[in-house]
Amino acid sequence: MIEGGDWVRIRFWRTALGFFVPVAVLSVASGALFFAVDAATPETFDRIHFWFYFFDVGREINVPTWFSSGMWLIAAVLTGVYAARSSRYRISWWVFSVVCVVFSIDEMLELHERLDVIGHELSVFLPFDLGFVWVIPGAVIALSIVAFLLRLIISLPTGVRNGLLLAGLVFISGALGVETLAGLTLASDGVTPAFFVFTLLEETLEMVGIALCLAALLHLIEYRPSPTGGTTYRLATKTPRAARRQTAAAHRPNAA
Repeated sequence: MIEGGDWVRIRFWRTALGFFVPVAVLSVASGALFFAVDAATPETFDRIHFWFYFFDVGREINVPTWFSSGMWLIAAVLTGVYAARSSRYRISWWVFSVVCVVFSIDEMLELHERLDVIGHELSVFLPFDLGFVWVIPGAVIALSIVAFLLRLIISLPTGVRNGLLLAGLVFISGALGVETLAGLTLASDGVTPAFFVFTLLEETLEMVGIALCLAALLHLIEYRPSPTGGTTYRLATKTPRAARRQTAAAHRPNAA
C-alpha cells in the first residue's frame, strides 16, 4: 500500500476553466464598455469612459494588463521552482522562467513595440505591408524561444506537453496573427470598431494562452494526503497511465 494514499495530478482542463472565468469577465467587460462609450450621449460619456479606461484591453496599466502580468509572474515562479528542483533541462527551465518575467514586464510597459525600429528596417524586404512591423522581429524571437525550449517541452508528460504546445499556439495566434490584422485595419481605416474588435480578440487569445500555460505547468504537480496531516506535493515524473500501472503493480500480491 502506498503510504498516505495514491498520488493525484492537478487537473489540466479543470484548472484552465478556472482561469478562463476572469478572462471571459475582462473581455466581455471591455467589449461592452467600448460599445457603451460608442453609443453614449454627451451626458453619460464621461462616466462610461471613466470605467472603460480601467477595462480597455487596448491600453496598458489597467485591470486586464495587471491580470495578464500577474499570470506571467505566477508562471515565472512555477518554472523557477521547477528549475531549482529539476535534475534535467535545468537551464531550459530557468530560461522559461526568465521569458515569463520578461513577458510580464512587457504586458505593463509594451516593450514589444520598441521592436518597431528593427521592424521598419526589415519591412523594406517584404512585398506586402504588415501594419505593425514589430511582428517581424517578434516572430523571429518567438521561433527562437520555441526552438530553445522544445527539447524540454517534448520531455514532459503527455498532458503537460500538449497543454504547453496548445498554449503557445493560442498565444502566438493572438500576439502575431490577430495583431497583424489589427495593424492592417488601423493603417487602412484608422481607429474603428473593427480595429477594437481585432484588438479585443488579440488580447483575449493572449490571456487564454497564458491561462493554458499556467494550467499545463500546474498539471505537472501531483499531491496526496500526508499521513501526518496536510498535503504533500511533488513533480510528476510519469504519465497518469504509467502511474496507474505502477500503483496497480504495488497493490498486486507477489506471484507464488
